[in-house]
Amino acid sequence: MSEETRSSSDDPSDFPWLTRHSLSASVFFSGSLCGGADHDAEDGQGHLHLLRHGTLSLQTRGGAVTRVERPSLILFAHPQNHRMEAEEQPGAELVCARLSFAGPEADLLLLGMPEPLVVPLDALTGLGPVLERLFDEAFTPAFGHRAAVDLIVELLLVMLLRHCVAEGLTEKGLLAGLADPKLARALTAMHEQPAAPLNIERLAEIAGMSRSNFAAAFKQGVGTSPGDYLTSLRLALAKQALLQGRPLKAVAPLAGYKSSTALARAFQRQFGCGPRDWLAQQRKKL
Repeated sequence: MSEETRSSSDDPSDFPWLTRHSLSASVFFSGSLCGGADHDAEDGQGHLHLLRHGTLSLQTRGGAVTRVERPSLILFAHPQNHRMEAEEQPGAELVCARLSFAGPEADLLLLGMPEPLVVPLDALTGLGPVLERLFDEAFTPAFGHRAAVDLIVELLLVMLLRHCVAEGLTEKGLLAGLADPKLARALTAMHEQPAAPLNIERLAEIAGMSRSNFAAAFKQGVGTSPGDYLTSLRLALAKQALLQGRPLKAVAPLAGYKSSTALARAFQRQFGCGPRDWLAQQRKKL
């Protein structure tokens, strides 16, 4: 393995999604919650709640209730109905934002993320200054403060993903795989060059493992086989390219398929319809 390949793949900070991601945050509440508030999944967005002071009862789907008694970050990475309740007095001081994770790799990035993810603020090592600035902007209105808060929340989310990798907060999925330096090398190679001929032997070589050990470790850490993961990535990239208006014959090689027929077969297996039918369905939703 070349030194260039090793240095690029050993460092999760170089992971491609973090340099071409599409992430947006929009703060919709900052203040004291007294009583209850419902948040729904109808807008198709996730939610981030930052509890600065007070105590919250958090009710999620199925009726499960979590009591949050310390200043904490509460993340619903995927759209999910939930209810928060605080005592009428003194209430709970909160900053709440809607989140949108877009791009071809978003679903893979969020695979295995706990719902909700609750992290005490004092456990977010090194984020004290970011959180302090966020709360200052949120609770002290000034020129441009809404735009500033949104940007700080986006920064916070990137740093939270880094924290998830470092602390192993996800049991399965991409972030769990990135926590393992060997699997991280293989995952980075897939995302850097998804159209390359990356069979399991080549991926095992990049990871510095035997074929059997790599296959087992990948399935254990990421929750799926290397081949299935690469297929999901390639089809995600193909879907994005189709939505951008690229012709099918140009999309196929971009996504690692030798022909549009091969891509159509992969679509049929994965989604139950061909690329053109899938694209027509998406356009009807717009």
